[in-house]
Amino acid sequence: MPSAAAKSLAKLMRDLDFCMLTTRRTDGTLHARPMSNNREVEFDGDVWFFTASDSNKVREIEADPRVSLSFADPGNWTWISLTGRASVIHDEDRKRELWLAELERWFDGGPESPQIALIRISAGHAEYWNGEEGGEVDFSRE
Repeated sequence: MPSAAAKSLAKLMRDLDFCMLTTRRTDGTLHARPMSNNREVEFDGDVWFFTASDSNKVREIEADPRVSLSFADPGNWTWISLTGRASVIHDEDRKRELWLAELERWFDGGPESPQIALIRISAGHAEYWNGEEGGEVDFSRE
């Protein structure tokens, strides 16, 4: 059963569509880019992103799966920092399940395209702040 902090984190994430995904390049430097977390997916400890199968982020994740996600909504005093391990998924059923029509803007061929992959971030640790309250979640204990 998820803790109260994990439930609070999931509720905050429903209202945040974009984040910065940080990976590590092969030379050890950090590389961040904006990603949409498809807020229609209920956060359960995993975060899902669509990506091109041949992207730099896929190569970086395959070399070092440790990643960080940073979410911010300053207008609502909400910030989330999440670290975890990423994996590249080529499951067509899961791609169809998560697919939204608006993704066609970035990805040709729909969810069946072999040029499209999913990135799953399995959360390890998260901290969040929302106005006067905050919390911390260690997913290895959830």
